[in-house]
Amino acid sequence: MPNNVKAYLEDGRVKTIFVPTIANVKKPTIVELTTDVLDLSYWLTSDGWKLTHSQDMIDDDREGAAAVGQIPGQEKFTDGTLQVLDNVNIKGETNDAVAKLISGATGYIVRRRGKATDDPFAAGDVVSVFPVVVGIKTPVAHASNQRQLSTISFSADPGSQDETAVVTAA
Repeated sequence: MPNNVKAYLEDGRVKTIFVPTIANVKKPTIVELTTDVLDLSYWLTSDGWKLTHSQDMIDDDREGAAAVGQIPGQEKFTDGTLQVLDNVNIKGETNDAVAKLISGATGYIVRRRGKATDDPFAAGDVVSVFPVVVGIKTPVAHASNQRQLSTISFSADPGSQDETAVVTAA
């Protein structure tokens, strides 16, 4: 079968970090992605990343045309949330994600897919870079015995790079 395209599971092959500063969202450096960062990969639930990336379509009607076409309009990033483990009030446990991602905090969420989560960032990695403002934390209410979780909202800048940024060595 010459057109057989392999499929890969994403489990264990996503790395998500929160970074305080990145000079160029199109070319984050290895130093920026490894200095003073919060690795969110093990704080996020398997379905805990949510961000809608969409584009408005604009009607392109012309006086001389009987049909109305469309042209691509503005891109939008909306409905950003992170569902994270929340170890509030558990003695001896850290709560790094909730402690760092407080309402009003700014920074960058960087995501890489396709390599093992624990593999370090390398030059040439294709990543998503989202300049974000963190919103509120909401505890997740469960009807049965579940993990203790919270949902943290965030807004992403329209200039975000959705798998269009490439990690550089310097």
